[in-house]
Amino acid sequence: MIYELEQQNYQKVLPLLKSDNELSVFSVMNCIMDGNIYVNDPLLPTAVLIQTSECNLIAGDTGDVRFNEGIAEVLDFWDTITPDSEEWCDIIPKVHEDKFIRKYQRRRYVLNIENYQGMDSSLPNGFVLEQVVPDTLRTCGYRNADELLEWIGNWGSDDNFTTYGIGAYIRNQDTIVSWSISDCVYKEKIAIGITTDENYRKKGFAKIVVNEVIRLCEQKGYKQIEWLCVDCNKGSIAIAEKVGFLFHNNYDSFAPYAPVENLMDLSEQEWEEWAEYFEESAKSEVRLLPECIYSYVKANNPQKTRELLMTCQNKHEMETSIQNFISYLHKIEMASNFYDIETVE
Repeated sequence: MIYELEQQNYQKVLPLLKSDNELSVFSVMNCIMDGNIYVNDPLLPTAVLIQTSECNLIAGDTGDVRFNEGIAEVLDFWDTITPDSEEWCDIIPKVHEDKFIRKYQRRRYVLNIENYQGMDSSLPNGFVLEQVVPDTLRTCGYRNADELLEWIGNWGSDDNFTTYGIGAYIRNQDTIVSWSISDCVYKEKIAIGITTDENYRKKGFAKIVVNEVIRLCEQKGYKQIEWLCVDCNKGSIAIAEKVGFLFHNNYDSFAPYAPVENLMDLSEQEWEEWAEYFEESAKSEVRLLPECIYSYVKANNPQKTRELLMTCQNKHEMETSIQNFISYLHKIEMASNFYDIETVE
């Protein structure tokens, strides 16, 4: 059996945790961020699944069969899941609805604010650096404002974000070009993330906006900032290291899809390997067939794309979707072998 724990009992699961990689877990357990906690026994829990806006963490005893069977009732087929300890790595594919869910690695960086030296924050003419104010974002009409508001929504309310959270963005006229917002907090620790509009990348904006967020974190009394990313996210890793974050550790997570935050972080050969994995898995789990086809497109393999499109029940719908996707990939200089739209028909 699996039970949802009431908030006043969240601290009962703290002794079950071995890792501290996911700060959002501690934020939820201390009722700062919204989330859900499921256990095998509400009175004396020995196994737990903690859902946050950032992750699904599973911890405790791996041997409770009834609890493990209940995991699929809580998690969606496409949900990722992070093991708190190595013991869960062999169990997760057995308890997740996707039996082909695949392990990958994440990176954790840490910055102690007292050691931060700061950096040049000068911007080109026409660009301004502004602090995130939710009410302003709702009425400004700026491009990308909705993406910032969606991120802020993870805090549950504007008041909660204003009390604990931090954010800043760079704007050029009516376009927000780069933004950094806190994901969660716990005591004197805060985790942040960064996004830059595709049209404004590799111009140094990310470093400038992160520098501002670090300043705001110090101003608000935080002592340590955490930065989490997928191990293959070259851009995120480069920004974190240039700003001054120090690599702390890698840790495992599982995803039913390729957990890639920027499509060009993987080579064509690496996308081909993912496509082959999904193709084999789709023989038993048909829901993975679209992932397989999209991966072959990203691998720049028209032949396999055409071959597998012919097997789709919703072939026409998939063709339209793939054609639109190829058009997007051409804009970022991918899928060069798909020289025109006829390639997939």
